[in-house]
Amino acid sequence: MMELIRGLVSSDARDRERSADRSADWVSAYSEVDGKMLTAVLSVCAASEPSHSALEAQLNALLALGAGGFTDERSLERLRVIDRDSVPGPLREYIDDLLEGE
Repeated sequence: MMELIRGLVSSDARDRERSADRSADWVSAYSEVDGKMLTAVLSVCAASEPSHSALEAQLNALLALGAGGFTDERSLERLRVIDRDSVPGPLREYIDDLLEGE
């Protein structure tokens, strides 16, 4: 888990993207604590992510965690600070799905 979190907060956008993808791959294996912790870390990271490809991976991971029952309205609140005008249309749809789904 620590390796995964280190990757999510890496200074390298490719590492952040890969780690977000990995976190989505293992949703069914997470305990409640691990799933909620990853949701919190991914939400904070996504709220300040400059790389569109890493942001897409982070949002996708949050959608997967939501499908696994690990998200709620409070855990996704930070996504509201994302400047929706600065991200491509499909990413806005991800954000809408996350915020409207809770």
